[in-house]
Amino acid sequence: MGADLKASVFQWLDRRAPEGEALALGYSGGGDSHALLCLAAEWARQSGVVLHALIVDHGLRADSRNEAEIAADCARRLGATPHILNWTGEKPKTGIQAAARLARHTLLAQKCQALDVSNLLLAHTLDDQAETIWMRLGAGGGWRSCRAMSAVAPSPVWPEGRGVVLLRPLLAERRESLRDYLKARDETWLEDPSNEDVQYTRVVTRQHLARLETAGFDPTRLASWADNVQAIDRHERDLAAHAAKRVLDLKAWGGIALGAERLKDLPPVLRCRVVEAGMLAVSGRRTPPKRTVLSDLIQAVLQGRTFAGAGVQHLIWQGQSWLVRDLGDLLGRVDRPGVKSDALPVDQSHFWDGRYQIETRMRGIKAEPLGKTYDGLAERSILQSIPGDARAGILCVRGEDNQVLAVAGLMENPNVKISALMQPRLASRLYPDGVPAWLYGDGESLSTSSLLV
Repeated sequence: MGADLKASVFQWLDRRAPEGEALALGYSGGGDSHALLCLAAEWARQSGVVLHALIVDHGLRADSRNEAEIAADCARRLGATPHILNWTGEKPKTGIQAAARLARHTLLAQKCQALDVSNLLLAHTLDDQAETIWMRLGAGGGWRSCRAMSAVAPSPVWPEGRGVVLLRPLLAERRESLRDYLKARDETWLEDPSNEDVQYTRVVTRQHLARLETAGFDPTRLASWADNVQAIDRHERDLAAHAAKRVLDLKAWGGIALGAERLKDLPPVLRCRVVEAGMLAVSGRRTPPKRTVLSDLIQAVLQGRTFAGAGVQHLIWQGQSWLVRDLGDLLGRVDRPGVKSDALPVDQSHFWDGRYQIETRMRGIKAEPLGKTYDGLAERSILQSIPGDARAGILCVRGEDNQVLAVAGLMENPNVKISALMQPRLASRLYPDGVPAWLYGDGESLSTSSLLV
């Protein structure tokens, strides 16, 4: 069994892992991640690949630091370079698992960026897949939620996870087979006591599925269901990606010119996917809009009405439909502040509003919305091609004298590099599994280079 597992994982990594590039692995020291570390470390040695073990210390238990150090020692022993990442700051009183997951993925993505590593191995198993589907069905999820986890997927955090791809080589393997493999190698692993804590939904689900399996239910059927749903979902996303080329015209200053008539010609399911991706690209938000907000915005576009929600505005300007950043959300409302002015660090990448990455060597400058009075902008004529209601929300970089040094997509400065993130955000939602199709070896990838103008 161990030989079969090793051959399967090695073949998977040979197909999926980019040749010669360093890899990172999310490592907790638990049975699943320890099995993946053993396998990936051996594969990396044979392939001449550098492997980093990223160990997140959530700081939620008194002995978590000691466990992180033990995991780091194990990683070194197996030939990986360990990095302990600490979740600092105040922890929430409720929703701790969801908050810990977000913090974990954020820390992992940030470290991948710092290491210049684009591929992150995770040790999710077939059992994890079955549990995820069961929980989503129990929460009232539809068929799309049952696509669960993909073997290849983008990082779920934005913008920190931009360009980071999750690889799950063990998604077809049972948890028990990994333990058998470790026992055959005489390996030990850490046991997280929270895995037995029934206050967590996943633990209750795990125990329930174990009882069902004893009674004759095969959890692999759930995983097979996920595979089938993913195949449908990939095809749908691919169609939506091609439709987006005809419907969405991305502008580097932060807006999208919408082809309303072309959108009207699309089937409703593709309309939703295209507009949802456009909303995320314009708003810079981490999570998709609620279904009701998405539906209301689509109706506004089709009927030629204005609309605001989920961080975006739909407006009509010079006979053209536009999606732009919601000024109230960006500049602030009576009941809440807007996006703050950010002092830009020197020689470090800085993300602004989830929509731009800024790099500079200048000191004492800041990034902020242009504002309604366009203070400090010498050449106001550069705004003529921008819808009036969008101009105040355009990103600008100001010097110590409050003069505008650069404007996103409109005014460059040799000492300030502003990179729009709209195109990669759109791609992360519309490519099958969030990555170009060539990773699957089953088709030509869709180029979005023509989208950003």
